Amino acid sequence: MQQHISYKKATILVMIITLLSKITGFLREILLGSAYGATYVTDAYLVSLTIPQTLFASIAAAIGTTYIPLYSRIRVEEGSEEAVRFTSRVLNVVLVISTALAVLGMVFTRPIVSLIAMGFKGEVLELAVGFTRITFPMIIFIGMCQIFISFLQANNEFVLPALIGIPNNMIIIAVLLLSDMVGSYGLVFGTLVGSVVQLAVLLPGVFKKDYRYSRVLNFKDPYVVKVAALALPVMLGSTVQQLNALIDRMLASGLPEGSISALNFANRLNGFAYGLFTVSVATVIYPLLSRLSAEEDMAGFKDKLIKALNVITLIILPITVGAVVLRRPIVSVLFERGQFDARATSMTASALMFYSLGMVFYGYRDVLNRTFYSLQDTRTPMLNGVLTVLCNIVLNLILVRFMQHDGLALATSLSAMIMTLLLFANLRKRLGGIGGRKLLGAFLKCGVASLIMGVAVYWLNGIAAEYISMSSKMVGFLILALEIGFGALLYFGLIYLFRVEEVKWLIDMVKKRLRISE
Repeated sequence: MQQHISYKKATILVMIITLLSKITGFLREILLGSAYGATYVTDAYLVSLTIPQTLFASIAAAIGTTYIPLYSRIRVEEGSEEAVRFTSRVLNVVLVISTALAVLGMVFTRPIVSLIAMGFKGEVLELAVGFTRITFPMIIFIGMCQIFISFLQANNEFVLPALIGIPNNMIIIAVLLLSDMVGSYGLVFGTLVGSVVQLAVLLPGVFKKDYRYSRVLNFKDPYVVKVAALALPVMLGSTVQQLNALIDRMLASGLPEGSISALNFANRLNGFAYGLFTVSVATVIYPLLSRLSAEEDMAGFKDKLIKALNVITLIILPITVGAVVLRRPIVSVLFERGQFDARATSMTASALMFYSLGMVFYGYRDVLNRTFYSLQDTRTPMLNGVLTVLCNIVLNLILVRFMQHDGLALATSLSAMIMTLLLFANLRKRLGGIGGRKLLGAFLKCGVASLIMGVAVYWLNGIAAEYISMSSKMVGFLILALEIGFGALLYFGLIYLFRVEEVKWLIDMVKKRLRISE
């Protein structure tokens, strides 16, 4: 029972910290839009982050994911000191590989950028090459951060890993506020410094957990080989998922100016709720499912899995409907200022609508992937990921012709839906059923409540739209907040009437965190 309470407390605490990180991240995006708008400068900056933040971050995360169960096993069987030495051996291998990749990337920046952004020519290509040469060293710090994040999570420390995004965002915000003085290259250097600061924030917590660095490099170490063997399918699965974003940017680079930026801003908005809730749930439920799987408690395993999926349904479905209905005022109020004009608002709002259609499936996908990992099956998510990327490529090539950048956003959502259905089918076959009736029942109840809320908010927004367009940004923000608040109250009132089981679970979780339960 205590472990169950701790699980709920950890989840809500990670959500709170993630909310703060997402808020600062939003402020960063708002200032980026204000300073540079949906222009070729922003496009070049976003392309420069593709390798370190999109591709290598997935590789590092895959290593971290497989590191956790091995670390736990070594600590139980051979003691904490050996587990710490194992951490250093993995860290040293990651350091060597990431440093080599960073150096190669800095040497061959031009052909790499030309491959990633095939539509870039002239000034925008030169700018992207210059930016990317600066961001390549981020690979080293991202790799180290991921190992230390996994080390902390394996030692039941979830807060510090969730916090590191905040100082990183604050550094970039400071640079953007000084954009007239430091220019676009200042933004890129600030982003590099932010990755260094993230590592610095983690180190005190790492050493507090009795970590001691040892200079041992052995690529043939049995446990290091085991990490590599387990990580490879996860790595491929994560990388092919990130290839969706890479392919989007490759195709968008040949579309009208600002297409990459519009997709980025829309994806950031879409990722706010997705990252806040689904990542928090997936992060905390992974060690819990791993423990239940090891104990062969499959009844408890299925129960926790269904709860996690239903919580995602409960929270993400209304946000999806709200994002579709309020897409234009959301983008206008948050971003339309400075260099971010009405054209950029229109492009971003339409992309937001199509990205939002897949939001709940992104959440399901993350939890289901972790579910397979907890069953020591890293192959199934990888194979499904490969099939999904192939689907995404085909859909991209078809839809981009008719819908331009909106087609890329819709293809991403449809691909996420396809992967989720494949994962559900595989998991059902693996476990002999996962409680589909409970999942479908919660989905239908939340879906009906979300649609009713959406109609009501659409009507209210029709009345408020005139006032938003004529008012200051602050007044527009307040009106938008009232619309969202009205929709949230209506939705939660409806799901309470519909007796959605997870409503009580969420309320209890909040009460226990705030220490107001009996």
